[in-house]
Amino acid sequence: MAKILNGLVSDYMRKFWLGFVISTIVGFIYFLYLFYSEEGYLPTVAKNYPYLLASIITANIIAVFIYKTDVFLNRRLPWQEHLSARLMIGLLKNLLISIGAIFLSGSILAVIEFDGFDFDFLWVLYSDTSIKLIIITLIAIVVYSLIYFALFSYNQYAVVHINAVKNQRKQLKLQFDALKSQLSPHYLFNSLNTISSLVFRDPYLAEDFIRRLAATYQYILDNNQRQYVTLQEEIDFVKSYNYLLKVRFENSLHLDINLPPNIMGTKMPPLTLQMLVENAIKHNVITRDQPMNIYISAIDNTDIKVTNTKTRVPAHINSFHVGLDNIKKRYRYFTHKDIRIEDGSKFTVKLPVIKDELSKTG
Repeated sequence: MAKILNGLVSDYMRKFWLGFVISTIVGFIYFLYLFYSEEGYLPTVAKNYPYLLASIITANIIAVFIYKTDVFLNRRLPWQEHLSARLMIGLLKNLLISIGAIFLSGSILAVIEFDGFDFDFLWVLYSDTSIKLIIITLIAIVVYSLIYFALFSYNQYAVVHINAVKNQRKQLKLQFDALKSQLSPHYLFNSLNTISSLVFRDPYLAEDFIRRLAATYQYILDNNQRQYVTLQEEIDFVKSYNYLLKVRFENSLHLDINLPPNIMGTKMPPLTLQMLVENAIKHNVITRDQPMNIYISAIDNTDIKVTNTKTRVPAHINSFHVGLDNIKKRYRYFTHKDIRIEDGSKFTVKLPVIKDELSKTG
């Protein structure tokens, strides 16, 4: 806590001194310009220090008021929501603050120098200087507002990219979790058991099974860093994965895929369909007496529907939500549409088709 507080204080002091130095330099430049434009030669600090001091103090007062009112205006009229209005109101506000502060400072100096304030007399005496002052103040305020807007835009650009990197890291973490679930000892144990039973019973089928198993793992390893794959790629993988399941469950498991060609190029997070198929198998007892059917189809080209029939729940299964939560979180990076789940006589998951215009990541 103390470290955070010290950091905040340090940041505040850094901004304070930076603002003070810049305002002092601006005040000094104002004084030099106005004096030289009126007298035709550079001033000496010893003779003109009251005016120099007044110029520096005025510049710092203006800087404080502009900063405080900008902070207030940023809360009430955010740049990202009211860009044009915020720019114009900020320009007008800063101009009024600057001219008001300069007029007040000039009035105080006039009272001191002439023992009173006579507007007509001062206007005749300093009209040219006042017009020059207003013009260079207007230019300075426009330059300041454009720089302020540019810094805000750059900051927003940086924030967007930082958030994008954070989201990408979260996405990769979720995909890594999906990868770990596929490499679980239970899944590997079942695959090795199947291979073991096939080696003596059907060596050719065992060899083919090992090759298909290697292909499924190769797909997982190749795609675990990708944010999305095409539906076609995922379907091809599910078909390879289904071959392994058919060897294990034989005719007790049926997978039917019926999808229109026009959505096969759409996107989805890798391993989505495979996780739904594996969840269906994991959460149901599959035997000859209790077969299971899995259907993958489309609804009006807007949703992909994965439905499985239900049998008896295995005794060792405690949770039905880990894989589904993983898929939901990953889908949030690509679309605002929700994943819908229907748990009735059959278990159905409806995945929104991710099209380019719906993608959050562009």
